[in-house]
Amino acid sequence: MDIDHRIADRYAAINEDERLWIPGTGDLVRLRTWDIFDRYIPAGMRIADIGGGPGAHAAYLAGKGNDVIMFDPIARHVETARARSMAQSQASFRVELAEARQLPLADEAVDVALLMGPLYHLIDPRDRQVALQEALRVMVPGGQIMAEIITRHAWLIEATARNMLAEPMIWKDFERNISTGLSQDPDNPPEGGFFAYFHTLDEIREDLTAVGFTEITLIAVEGFGRLLGDLDQRLIEPSGLMQALRLAETEPSMLGVSAHVIGWARKP
Repeated sequence: MDIDHRIADRYAAINEDERLWIPGTGDLVRLRTWDIFDRYIPAGMRIADIGGGPGAHAAYLAGKGNDVIMFDPIARHVETARARSMAQSQASFRVELAEARQLPLADEAVDVALLMGPLYHLIDPRDRQVALQEALRVMVPGGQIMAEIITRHAWLIEATARNMLAEPMIWKDFERNISTGLSQDPDNPPEGGFFAYFHTLDEIREDLTAVGFTEITLIAVEGFGRLLGDLDQRLIEPSGLMQALRLAETEPSMLGVSAHVIGWARKP
């Protein structure tokens, strides 16, 4: 597999399995993502979790009664996901080493395709198109895709909220993010840095439409919840915050405040 070394280096340097359990922001992403899954994915679906990392989402969906197969190009993630599957023997899922541009699945093999990371890690738009075409290929007619992006102004909002504006290099980061969509300087990325592409909302709509998906809906994951200074406390009993975020999750004027947005669509 031809994986960008900047992506491989990133996941060699961090424990991705911890990300969705970081108090506050990690908890919010996990709870909101699973809440969206619960409302959009009926039980009993055949699901391909493409770029599923260490398998947190695959494990959750398998536990809900779905037939899940997970793919990831990072061997460390595959090992962790297999261990996670074995640990829930009554709701196990399959795990294979593979990447989004070349899936070892037959045509029309699944009801749901998840891409909860590939679209922002594939920097070249041609690669993103291939990944979406592969997802379309393996889905049944009428099947649904959930393709997650990082929004164009995500770092601008995050860095401002974290009071980082006095750092000298931050403004160069913002300029590059906003003008090119790139999270890092491609010619001089920091070792282990987060190298990704930040989409505009129009781009994800256009990308999904270009390969043939229809009925596109954009869904904010964190929404405005990530800006709350007392997020840890709010998530001790999250039901009220979850309800509030649902009310605004598809509001066009508020989508860009969310760091992550899911592009939901259907295969005709």
